[in-house]
Amino acid sequence: MDFKLEIPDGDNQRGAFRTTIPGLKAKLQETGVSFDVKDLSATGIALLATVESRLKEGTTVTADLMIAGKPVLIGLKSKIVRRINQDILACQFVELDRRQEARLDKLVLEFQKRMIAQRKAKQQSKSEDKLG
Repeated sequence: MDFKLEIPDGDNQRGAFRTTIPGLKAKLQETGVSFDVKDLSATGIALLATVESRLKEGTTVTADLMIAGKPVLIGLKSKIVRRINQDILACQFVELDRRQEARLDKLVLEFQKRMIAQRKAKQQSKSEDKLG
């Protein structure tokens, strides 16, 4: 018996689950400038950049991830792999140590769990509304 599972690539060029974390910012160590984070995965990050941002494709930066001004993960080396519509910087993590990888995986997984729980609660609420 053969079993073949094909997962469509879709628009996910990062190849990993992406999550959006409200209030997450990336502060670049090189410049001290903070960017809102559009989404995050175990392999990369998308930053909401201003048009005047001078960061170019191929540049490597070191980012500290912050929530409410407090560091969540520090020293994440990232390479800017492309700029999308002048306002999104797509970055790929490079040279992460095991501790950084583990913390990043945990962060993404925790928010993935929260999203699933919220979705279930919403569906359950809709089901109860139909019954009641």
